[in-house]
Amino acid sequence: MKKPVILCVDDEIVILTSLRDQLIYHLGNDYTIEIAESGEEALEALGEFLEEGIEVPLIITDQIMPGMKGDEMLIKIHSRYPHALKIFLTGQADANAVGNAVNRANLYRYISKPWDEADLRLTVTKALYSYSQEKQLSEQNELLEKLYAQARQEIAERKTRDQLIIQEKMASLGMLTAGIAHEIKNPLNFINSFAALSVDLVRELDEITASQKTNISPDAYAKASQIMNDLKFNATSIHDEGKRADSIIRSMLLHSHGTTGHIRETDMNDLLGEAVNLAYYSMRSKDAYFDINIDTDYDPSTEMMKIVPQDISRVFVNLINNAYYAMREKKEKIGPGYTPTMDVITENLRDSMKIRIRDNGVGISRKILPIIFDPFVTTKTEGERTGLGLSISYDIIVRGHQGTIEVDTKEGEYAEFIISLPKTELRQAQTPGQAQTGTGSDTENRELIRYSEALPKMRT
Repeated sequence: MKKPVILCVDDEIVILTSLRDQLIYHLGNDYTIEIAESGEEALEALGEFLEEGIEVPLIITDQIMPGMKGDEMLIKIHSRYPHALKIFLTGQADANAVGNAVNRANLYRYISKPWDEADLRLTVTKALYSYSQEKQLSEQNELLEKLYAQARQEIAERKTRDQLIIQEKMASLGMLTAGIAHEIKNPLNFINSFAALSVDLVRELDEITASQKTNISPDAYAKASQIMNDLKFNATSIHDEGKRADSIIRSMLLHSHGTTGHIRETDMNDLLGEAVNLAYYSMRSKDAYFDINIDTDYDPSTEMMKIVPQDISRVFVNLINNAYYAMREKKEKIGPGYTPTMDVITENLRDSMKIRIRDNGVGISRKILPIIFDPFVTTKTEGERTGLGLSISYDIIVRGHQGTIEVDTKEGEYAEFIISLPKTELRQAQTPGQAQTGTGSDTENRELIRYSEALPKMRT
């Protein structure tokens, strides 16, 4: 099997050769380093590699070149091969060129010339790791999509939408996610521990070196200090990123448990905050350059609620992920003039707890609104989602917690989901009938739909 290719593009052969030699030195065992002296030559070479089945995870390019400029080339590459990561390595790119590459080619990083070899190595290594992670996630998503498609076909053949089957499948997926998270957490604990130990050891070595400053030459001392600073920076970065990864995994473990969780007294503000963080990290892992404003207003008088926290957390993450998707879609349409903003609010009322999650994305169309909580209903493109998130969220809130969920939306402007959870003792719900739906005022094309359901008490 042929090694993946890193493609370097620059019209100055001396710089191009130096870049290739450095990359071969650091990555030559695992990657083939290829060069091109123009954008046109790079596009031709890239086409040949992919025809031969050779993977090209990374392109590094200059901006100012004869003929096709670097940003123009990256946009063409992105339209054909969107998964390949792109890095600018240039000393002459203006802000417009960089912005063009970021917005239209999903530019990964910008490195100015002359570059620092250590910085280049670290950036390229991170890019290749990010690419491999995204590839694994994509493969796992394809597998999950196939499983969902199979479930959808089975349900269609039976002409039923049995939510019990879907719940069981989601519970199995939650168990799988939890298992994977546990497996990752074990080696991560070692990484964090040894990274922290390495920081301490470097600090001790620095002190020893400083005490021997008079016994060694100034050049040797400066070199040793620089190396120790690099080691300290690297070890600290590993430790910091490891702690962040550990926080994400803990959130994943909370979210991934199935619907068999126990009723517990839960701080809703803390639970909602964890869900916001989990969804945010998930979004950033998919698109590092997409950013949003998150405005939170958590009611400090909020009381402890008796709920199934794993289930409610799943609802929060589903709604927040949908908000991210809607804002990203609007950002792609409008461009730099649009600022994605999400409001997350809790409100402690006399008999209930109210949670509002609002985004200024594309909103929900009138066509979809009446069936928004039905299984397999989605506004996302094929392969993006399965259309189960809101249906399961509805079951958890209305059937599982005897609450209500409302949608307030204006197409093209915003969407707001409003959850109300009663403070009464949570009881086991029987399988309810169809939900009653209705639409509110149509003033200024504004839609309001409310879903609630009175559940019968269980007979004893």
